Amino acid sequence: MVELRRLNSHLQARNEELEAFAHTVAHQLKNSSSLVTMFGYILKEYVPLPEAMQLYLDGIIQSSRKMNNIINELQLLAGLRKGAIKLNPLNMGEIVAEARQRLIYNIEERQAQIIVPDEWPAAWGYGPWVEEIWVNYIGNAIKYGGEPPRVELGATIQSAEFVRFWVRDNGPGLLPEKQDQIFKPFIRYNQIKLEGYGLGLSIVQHIVTKLGGQVGVESQGLPGQGSIFMFTLPYELEEP
Repeated sequence: MVELRRLNSHLQARNEELEAFAHTVAHQLKNSSSLVTMFGYILKEYVPLPEAMQLYLDGIIQSSRKMNNIINELQLLAGLRKGAIKLNPLNMGEIVAEARQRLIYNIEERQAQIIVPDEWPAAWGYGPWVEEIWVNYIGNAIKYGGEPPRVELGATIQSAEFVRFWVRDNGPGLLPEKQDQIFKPFIRYNQIKLEGYGLGLSIVQHIVTKLGGQVGVESQGLPGQGSIFMFTLPYELEEP
């Protein structure tokens, strides 16, 4: 028994060392990729380049953004393994605004129309994680939306205990037989247009489960009718 405790303690210490090392490496990689993206946009905006060079520059920017997204997803996935977090009342308007700001280049590039409600129901959660949910859902709606994408956000009080938040797109939709697979790691529901490595929706499911809610998708798989991706969070009843 003493030997087992010693081995467990040693293993825990090594795991903590590995987590600290991974965090440091991820931070350095993220800083480097962010600089590449920033300088790429500066060149694109202020330096006249031949058309062929512009294509190469666009490829550099796109790849650095993809790298940054992968690092963010892996960091978030690692963070979800840690202990329970405290739920707080959410200012959903501010959280959605931050998510939209992070996607500003995607929105402008696709000329996407983003529709948000004037007011949001009160709910409980953890702000940084909920922001990641919106970034994933809105980002996917832009990628797979129509031409141009039309992305509508909303919320419905589902019961006395939960609020259902949702994102509706105008893309090709998702066939019923694919819907059960979409939240699994590394599953891509559009092999042609998807950027990334299929971690996003899996992370969303982990986050929502950790916050006490559920995820889901509704779609008839018909072109133009799109899909509705949703998640639930605990409902905060207003004080009388």
